Amino acid sequence: MSELDAAIEDRGPVQKSIKVTVAPGEVSEAFDQAYGRVARNAQVRGFRKGKVPRKVLEEQYGASVEEDVVRGLIQAACETAIRENELDVVSDPELLSRNIGDSGELVFEALVEVRPVFELGTYSGVDAERKLVRITDEHIKSTVGGMRERMAVLQTEEDRVNVAHGDVITFDMCGFCEGEALDQATGEGAQLEVGSGRFPEDLEKGLVGVTRGIRTPIDVRFSEEHGDPELAGKLVRFEVTVREIKNKILPDLDDAFASEVYEDCETLDDLRAKIRESLEERSSQEADQRLRSDLLEKLVDAHEFDVPPSIVERQMANSLHEMGIHEIPDERVEEIRTALEPAAVKRVRASFLLDAVAKAEELAVEQDELQEEIKRQLVAAGADAERVRNHYANASSVGALHGRMLRDKAMDRVLELASSRDVEVDESDIAAG
Repeated sequence: MSELDAAIEDRGPVQKSIKVTVAPGEVSEAFDQAYGRVARNAQVRGFRKGKVPRKVLEEQYGASVEEDVVRGLIQAACETAIRENELDVVSDPELLSRNIGDSGELVFEALVEVRPVFELGTYSGVDAERKLVRITDEHIKSTVGGMRERMAVLQTEEDRVNVAHGDVITFDMCGFCEGEALDQATGEGAQLEVGSGRFPEDLEKGLVGVTRGIRTPIDVRFSEEHGDPELAGKLVRFEVTVREIKNKILPDLDDAFASEVYEDCETLDDLRAKIRESLEERSSQEADQRLRSDLLEKLVDAHEFDVPPSIVERQMANSLHEMGIHEIPDERVEEIRTALEPAAVKRVRASFLLDAVAKAEELAVEQDELQEEIKRQLVAAGADAERVRNHYANASSVGALHGRMLRDKAMDRVLELASSRDVEVDESDIAAG
């Protein structure tokens, strides 16, 4: 763009204003080209195709032509201004104002966000603990117990008519509150292991001793903190009819059980050893992930700089999506923003820090690595592979993947350079921390 007059002004640490004047001659030429394209295809009664006068075209198509021309000139001018001024832009330009002057010049102002400038501090030799959860005999026992539960068989109790703790029952239920039926507390053919904690505690306790086939009322007082506002603090009467009582029979804890779980385990001791090995491997993997998180948090805490607001907004939206929240009531917007924003700022700051580490360490993601990762995702997607393929048909999606892979490499490098030591801890220490 040869006739571009652009001025760049700071609007803060990560925002810049681009004020541009596009010369009348260039604006006029763009309009001529646009109307030339319209004239070739316009069909106006009384005129042959391609012979419609410009004035008629302006009367019929003026508004849409002006919108297209101005949008195209602004986009081209912004790209030129960004390139010529070497702006490291991280957001699409936001148009603040535009106007075509009396002399035909186009004047507009756009706001862009740029990569924050900061001095990268020390990221080598960061001190951190790699916390390994200590695997105890209780962990082994619990895992074996879970395996027995999954391999249990249910035996219908034909002769027994009263429910006992631990029975697996099939039942119908109708819930009433203040005389009104509750849809969310009504159903048929529900299955429950009595005492498992899947239903309210008072309801499961009330089921003990209930006679099969007889409609039995059980009253349950819900707490004030219950998640369903219709039930919170309310007394609900459940009308319960037990249809079937089953006894859960666990397999014997012997060598035969061990060999059924894993073919290469001949004895219970073999099974316990295999479980211990598996739990210790998982503990090691989780310790690695915790170490990465701790190192990244230390890196972020050691750097304070502003980050682009639009990327923070995007990060908060991603967080809401991950939580399954798609709509927020207007009255809760500020409350949720206040809760999410600090973590979002940290995550955005972390991404810029890892970019800086990658640059300092001269790391790179090769094209074959990129393609290999896309292939891996296609295979993992299975029947949904076409959606993944369409996603990566977009160059911006490939660019985002490249950025994530480069940051992963940077984090690997920080981990490699860290001064870390293994520390055995109890599971409760991790939960408390």
